[in-house]
Amino acid sequence: MARTKKAHTLLFFILYGTMFLFGFLENIKGVSYPLIKNEFNVSYETQGKMISALSFCYTFFVVISGFVLGRFGIKKVYILGLVLALLGAFSVYFMPSFWTTASALFLIFAGFGVFEIGINAAAARLFTGKTALMMNLLHFMYGFGSVASPQAAGKLADPAGPGLGWRQIYLISAPLVLLVVIVSFFAKFPQEADSVKDRPAGDPERPSGAVLEPDGKEHGFVTALKTPLVWGFGLSLGLMMGIEMASSNWGGLYFQDVYGMDPATRGANFVSAFFVLFTLSRLASGFVIERAGYMRSLIGAVLIVMAIFAAGFALGPAGIYVLPVLGFFIAIFWPTLLSVAIKRFGNSAPVMTSAIIAIGGLVNAAMQFVMGYVNRWDAAWGYRSSLIFALALLCLLLKLNRDVKKTVG
Repeated sequence: MARTKKAHTLLFFILYGTMFLFGFLENIKGVSYPLIKNEFNVSYETQGKMISALSFCYTFFVVISGFVLGRFGIKKVYILGLVLALLGAFSVYFMPSFWTTASALFLIFAGFGVFEIGINAAAARLFTGKTALMMNLLHFMYGFGSVASPQAAGKLADPAGPGLGWRQIYLISAPLVLLVVIVSFFAKFPQEADSVKDRPAGDPERPSGAVLEPDGKEHGFVTALKTPLVWGFGLSLGLMMGIEMASSNWGGLYFQDVYGMDPATRGANFVSAFFVLFTLSRLASGFVIERAGYMRSLIGAVLIVMAIFAAGFALGPAGIYVLPVLGFFIAIFWPTLLSVAIKRFGNSAPVMTSAIIAIGGLVNAAMQFVMGYVNRWDAAWGYRSSLIFALALLCLLLKLNRDVKKTVG
């Protein structure tokens, strides 16, 4: 018992540490993307192609990881993701052109895709009670890293400070990844073979409130992709991801090109303020969501997000003080929707959520591509299109809520 408790404590440390690292490494882009665009003098269309390609790369590795998870186990998949991210962060420093730089970023995003599956599979096994609370606290660490990242990158890139380039910023993040890789080798990860279909009802390690599939079997990735409800979750998650990433991908460019604000200072402050509220929300909102209800909380958050987008865009340059508030409400999207899926799919949750994340990644990649093209014609409307996507998300969530109630009932 003591050994099991110690193993679980180390695994919790790794999961939470990795989520911090995920947020830190990913959201360097709030500062680095505008600097990369300026250094190589590429168009918005080219920038959009790169961002879209990175999203597709992430999604491709999510899909591949979903297929191999059952064969190789959570631990190997998890560590592979970290190693890919480590190689990418290190190799960025040596890249001389826009597309070779993109190739190094592809490694980072491939790593994100791989350990996205690993971390959610592990969470589905460990967070068997108060799922929304535990998932929001886990993703709080992502927000914590996201707050630290643009501020650290902005200060390092500021000419009045160290004046480091974006290459050096990625390079100095590599030791953080290496540390988590080393610690992960010593952790015991849960495995599917001894934790799914053989557990009887009432087992404390079975998901509480789980809805078992009629055949009582663990489902594979292909079966998950053939499940209509998985597509409802996946499309909703994709819109959520796109709306969340719009602020870090396009918010800095929006305020730079429409209102002439410096991406290394005011742009970085905008992204950081967004993620400060994002982080605080994930720290506190799980308690409220457990009481209010998962789907009710999601629908309410989307309505508020739509109102904030409308007000922020209507205010023009003063919107930089309003739009960061989005972070507080967008923060609950990902962990709460996955909590609904974990509750709904029960023992099949790891593979079902893998498929949901894969579908969501494809939708998000398509959204970023569309935003890039819109920016080509009008730099203001790439980011502003988030309001339209939020309306589409509201419609999907209302349908998903009915579908989930129907299948449970």
